[in-house]
Amino acid sequence: MMDMLFVARRKSFCRVLGPGCRSVIWFYGCSRGCFGCIAESMNKSAKYESYEPQQLADWIANNHGIEGVTLSGGEPFEQPKKSLEQFLALIKQNPNLSILCYTGNNYQTLVKDAANQKILQYIDVLIDGEYQIDNDKGQRWRGSGNQRFHFLTRRYADEKNKWFNTFERQIEIELELNGSLLLSGIPSKDFIDNLTTKLNNRNISIDFS
Repeated sequence: MMDMLFVARRKSFCRVLGPGCRSVIWFYGCSRGCFGCIAESMNKSAKYESYEPQQLADWIANNHGIEGVTLSGGEPFEQPKKSLEQFLALIKQNPNLSILCYTGNNYQTLVKDAANQKILQYIDVLIDGEYQIDNDKGQRWRGSGNQRFHFLTRRYADEKNKWFNTFERQIEIELELNGSLLLSGIPSKDFIDNLTTKLNNRNISIDFS
């Protein structure tokens, strides 16, 4: 029996964390604790759901019209390796879907591990590197200037220069029935601070992911 995958949050349709309309999975748990991490409260909340790889893959399959899947967190590579590999293999049974993955690890470190190599074979674009709060350059889809795109397949390789040289960000904000706000995307630290202050003054909570 496969180990379960731990998921803090899922979003069926998102346009601010990778190319096109994508399903996003925020995996639960990260041992790094980067200062200023947008997902710090999420990883400390101990609120998550457990899924078998097939269950998550079935959820993806029902999200019709997406271009691909974005994996975030948390740290995807701290999930059970065989379960993560199986999940990505199931996604790639649909050749039209792309996979973009965020990780705090460096690519050069990841590829030294055989289990990671099996996972990486299914990923089209890897965005690597720890978040550095004082190195926010405003790049699209990246939180700090040290983070890099690794085009592991030809899927988006022709867009490499465009991706590296685009300095614009978008966010999506959703209102839940309980009055909380859910934010998707990579806002700047100043934006987070200003928005949090204004919302706290109105007794509104927001979950950054």
